[in-house]
Amino acid sequence: MGIKQIPTDKFIKWLESLGLVCVRTTSSHHFFNYPERHPNRLTRNVCVRRNYKDIPILHIHTNLKTIGITKNDFEEQIK
Repeated sequence: MGIKQIPTDKFIKWLESLGLVCVRTTSSHHFFNYPERHPNRLTRNVCVRRNYKDIPILHIHTNLKTIGITKNDFEEQIK
């Protein structure tokens, strides 16, 4: 069926359920990563703009690629 936009708060709760935490904030951008010394620590942070009502589809795709989660797995987990 394909990924659709989801509310920003729901996406952030999903990130936190994976174990990611907000590591820094710049303006409206919040950057998430696994805690220091976590075995799955990402080489690049996941960026979310809190002032968006919904996360754009392109941002979801980019963040999924960064985390290493497939679109199908994401759709199953977000339900």
